[in-house]
Amino acid sequence: MDAHFFRALAQELEINLNGRRVEKIFSPADGVWTFALQSTGGKEFLLFRPAKSVGLFFLSRVKPLNPANPPANVMWLRKRLSGRRIFEAHHDWVNLRVAFTISPGREPGRYKYLLFDLKKGLSLIHELPEDFGAPVLWPSYAEIKDTPEIWKEFPQISPPLRKAMDRLSPPEAQKLLNNLEGGTLKTFYISIDIKDEFAPPRVWPLKDSAHQEIGSAIEASSIYGEKVLFPTMEKLENSEDKSALKSGKKKFKRIMNRIEQEEDRLRDLLKRKIDAEALQAEMYRIKPLRSLDKITVNHPEQGEIVVELDPLLTPMENMTRIFKFAAKASRGLKHMERRRKEVESEQDAFLNQNLLPPSSKDKQKKNIAIPTKYKNIAVALFVSSDGFLMIRGKNSKANHDILSKVASVFDYWFHVEGGPGSHVILKRDHPGQEVPERTFEEAATLAALKSYKCNDSKAEVMCALVKDVRKIKGGAPGQVLVDNVSKTLHVDIDSSLEESLAKK
Repeated sequence: MDAHFFRALAQELEINLNGRRVEKIFSPADGVWTFALQSTGGKEFLLFRPAKSVGLFFLSRVKPLNPANPPANVMWLRKRLSGRRIFEAHHDWVNLRVAFTISPGREPGRYKYLLFDLKKGLSLIHELPEDFGAPVLWPSYAEIKDTPEIWKEFPQISPPLRKAMDRLSPPEAQKLLNNLEGGTLKTFYISIDIKDEFAPPRVWPLKDSAHQEIGSAIEASSIYGEKVLFPTMEKLENSEDKSALKSGKKKFKRIMNRIEQEEDRLRDLLKRKIDAEALQAEMYRIKPLRSLDKITVNHPEQGEIVVELDPLLTPMENMTRIFKFAAKASRGLKHMERRRKEVESEQDAFLNQNLLPPSSKDKQKKNIAIPTKYKNIAVALFVSSDGFLMIRGKNSKANHDILSKVASVFDYWFHVEGGPGSHVILKRDHPGQEVPERTFEEAATLAALKSYKCNDSKAEVMCALVKDVRKIKGGAPGQVLVDNVSKTLHVDIDSSLEESLAKK
């Protein structure tokens, strides 16, 4: 997530969340957190998925499906956070972090802050880190123009931002820089990139791309988050995909831990350069000495220090050896910096592949993948003319199972009016996805073809959101109550439709 967009989002969330109570916490998938919040007009959920390049942080009226048994980390967090209220935010937007003060809890040594860190994850903490929210320094426009790698010193001037500024005239670029520094930008862009995929929200549009302008960071994050998270979670319901993601995350974590350990070792060696400098400054005095394991000397800048020595070496040999290892450490740190960048790039590519939904090119009729969870349910599978997956139950138990095991709350449900028939589920990728009228009619026709109306020429079919369809407690399998019918479709019953739309 872009730091400038995160800054605006965190500011809006501070106002939106202030005083609201956390009612419950869920984890619908590995690395995904859902917070059910006190809200008027129905439940609202704060969803958080940490990941540097593909992190998500947004509000939604839709709660993702959750595993039957919450993992231990969810139960731990529920015990310490449920029922507490969220108050003012503490911002460290350059590092993609925001910490909310939370109302006092009941447990001893209660935590004071709920920290959302898009790079490292979610945590409850007692105190803010020392470097949290340090003042942000800004370069001049001239420095940005003249320094290709300015992000190393000023991380808020990311390479994508610098490229965007290069496309502007100097007055326009300076105006953008002033607005970014003041945090006054109020227009946000969701663009379609060159791969025909949604790019994360930014405060500037992508070059030569179609984009949607939105006046609220919360709204922009919700639109993007729902488009990305829900289809990705659907994809990860496949155990093979889930296992690949889990093992890949572990692999990169092990590699980064090894890099950090090596960097710590090299920094310790580099620090000893001060010891060598102190020995060098007083070599005239200590040169004749032998068999010392330590010596007190004066460094020209650091003052009096104690230097550990190898007693088998002379002071001169110790000094030479320390200088040699410090030089190797300096070269090694440069190599480790390059290696860290390579691994971070590989990790970003891996997460992009696994934490983003399939590209729009993969949604063509012939390429729709059928999740393995359908194999144990008696269903017929169809793909609409517009590329939407449709599932029809073959018996009453299957009708029950597709509602409880297959459907998402934002999918559409179809059933013929006035009598018995099969249930049909029209799958959507995310809550905001629009469905063409032709697909609605095809799904309704498929429902009518397996109903008491199958021998008629026309039928009326109910369509409702899955969230508005409830299984009857104690009722026979497949019996439901519909709280709200979205629309009623009057369709011609075309028996050839089944064969033409059947998933081969």
